[in-house]
Amino acid sequence: MREQQQHIRAEVTDIGSTFKQEIQKLFQTMEKMADRSRALEQKYKMAMEDRKKLHNMVLDLKGNIRVFVRVRPINSKEKPHEPEGEPTINFKDDINIGVYDGQHSRRKFFEFDQVFPPTTSQIQVFEEAKPLATSTLDGYNVCIFAYGQTGSGKTHTMTGTGEDPGLNTRVLRELFRIRDERRNEYDIQISIAITEIYNEAIRDLLNPDGKDKLDVRINPDGTCGVPGLTETPVSNVDDVLKCIGDASKNRATSTTDMNEQSSRSHSIVTVRTKCTLKGSDTYIGKIHLIDLAGSENTNKSGVTGQGMKEAQNINKSLSALGDVIQSLVGKSSHTPYRNSKLTMMLKDSLGGDSKTLMIVCVSPAQFNVTESLSALNFASRARNVELGKAKRNVASNN
Repeated sequence: MREQQQHIRAEVTDIGSTFKQEIQKLFQTMEKMADRSRALEQKYKMAMEDRKKLHNMVLDLKGNIRVFVRVRPINSKEKPHEPEGEPTINFKDDINIGVYDGQHSRRKFFEFDQVFPPTTSQIQVFEEAKPLATSTLDGYNVCIFAYGQTGSGKTHTMTGTGEDPGLNTRVLRELFRIRDERRNEYDIQISIAITEIYNEAIRDLLNPDGKDKLDVRINPDGTCGVPGLTETPVSNVDDVLKCIGDASKNRATSTTDMNEQSSRSHSIVTVRTKCTLKGSDTYIGKIHLIDLAGSENTNKSGVTGQGMKEAQNINKSLSALGDVIQSLVGKSSHTPYRNSKLTMMLKDSLGGDSKTLMIVCVSPAQFNVTESLSALNFASRARNVELGKAKRNVASNN
C-alpha cells in the first residue's frame, strides 16, 4: 500500500510539474502574442502617421482644398425616432465615413482628409486644423469654413462657448502664443474684422450702425477686400473675446423648427497678420474663419415671411458656392465668383494660391440623411479642386 501511495504521489507530482510547465509555456506564448500585437499596432499607427504626412505633402503640391467631416452627437429630439438596425453613420477609420439611407436600404462611403466622430472634442478638431491655420504668420492666405445644414453644429465648431471655445478663439490664441514665442526675432501685428452676409448685404458686426454701404472690391493683383470695414488691432485673447462677443450680439439669428438659435447669415472673422523678421522681410498673411449659414429645407424648418426670404438668400448663396466649386473642379475658363457676395469675398481663398480647409458638419439622424448625403457629395467635389501651390506674401524691406 505504501509503495502504491508513493507511486501515485510521484505520478501526481510529475503531472503537476508538467501541467505547471505547460501553463508557463502558455503564458509565455500569450505574452509574446500580446507583445507582437502591440508592436503591430505601433507599426500601424506609425504607418498611418506616415500616410497622413505623405498625403499632406501631396496636397501641398497639388494645392487641393482639404476637407474634414465632423458628426455631431444625436440630440434628445432625434434619438427616440432613430430606427433600429443599421446605424445612420459609421466610421471605418479616421478618414472614411459611411452613411446609411434607410429609404433606399443602401450605405454610401466617403473618404476625406479627416473624419471626426460625435465624441471628438473642440481641441481635437483644432489640433488637426492648427498647422494650416498658423500658416498665416508665414505669409499665406488661409480660409477655414464650416459647411452643412441648419443645426448640424457649424457655429459650435467655429464659435463654441466661453467654456469650450471653437476654432475662432483657439486660432487667435495660437497666433498670440507663437507671437510671444517669436518676440525676440519678429515683430508681429494682428488685427481682426468681423462681418456677416445677410440677405446678400455685407454688415460690419464691429460697427453695425455704420452708414456706408459695404461691398467687395477685387484688387488688380486678384486679392479682394471690403473698403470701409472696421479692422481692430488685437494684442491678446481678451481683446479677441470682446470683439467676438460684440459681433455675436449683432449677428442675425432666429428660431426655426430645425434649430432654436439658427444663424440667418454667413459670419466671417478675418484675421490679418504682419510678421516682420527684424532687419529683414515682412510676411503679410490673412485668414478667413467662416461660419456659413445652414443650407435649409424650408419644408422642414417651417420658416415663413422674412424667414423664408432669409432661407432663399442663404440657399442662393450656397448654390453659388457650389457653382464656383464645380467650375474649379472642371477647370473652367470662367469661374462665377460674382454671382454672390459670399463667393466674391472668398475669391482669393477658393482660387489662386491660398490654403483652404472645409469642415463639413453632419447630423447623425436618419431624419436628416438626405441633407447629410447632399453635404458630403458637395464636400467630395470640393476636395477635387486644385488651387495650385500656396504662395507666401512677402513685402521686402530691403
